[in-house]
Amino acid sequence: MKTQTFYSIVLALALAPIAITTDVLSQPSSSLWLDRKPLTNWNRPTASIPKAPNRNLPHTDRCKQQIRAPSILEERAVKAAGWIITKVRGETQSSGGVVLVKGQADFDGMCRPLKYQQFVFVNGVFAGTISQNLMNSRSDGNLIQTSIQTPLRLRAEFTRYTAKDALCCASKTSEVIYRIDQANKRHVVVPMQVSTYPARRS
Repeated sequence: MKTQTFYSIVLALALAPIAITTDVLSQPSSSLWLDRKPLTNWNRPTASIPKAPNRNLPHTDRCKQQIRAPSILEERAVKAAGWIITKVRGETQSSGGVVLVKGQADFDGMCRPLKYQQFVFVNGVFAGTISQNLMNSRSDGNLIQTSIQTPLRLRAEFTRYTAKDALCCASKTSEVIYRIDQANKRHVVVPMQVSTYPARRS
């Protein structure tokens, strides 16, 4: 009996760091990937659409007027993975067989998106995400805009906050250029380079 208890304790201690690591990696709105040089690719040619995390139901219910039903195949696939599709104009883009779909898991108290991601599809098949981590409004690494420059090239901008910045106004912007590769008959999004510069003021 004592031997069994001993091995149970050893097993629990061995698994504890794994649980902690998994939890840390799943935390949203980490912008550390934007500071890595060279960039490392988190997308894989055979990956499935990530499942949405849990929602704050009171906020989701209060902001339900922003939610809409999916209208195209790619949006239906994102919703099937548990993500919310909203009515915000420009959240879905398409050009030359490339489709970008933004999905979010939650809203903040002002109905701004929380725990969101942008998913890339090529010819109807999932090819990766635009960010390594989930993003939150008014947070470092929050997506500003994405554009499909060619069927093989994407561009995205992210807010970069410092400790002195007000929530309204990040002082810097990071621009990321991606290419779309094909491996084993599957397309995959590859971040190529990142440049950070002072934010433009209107």
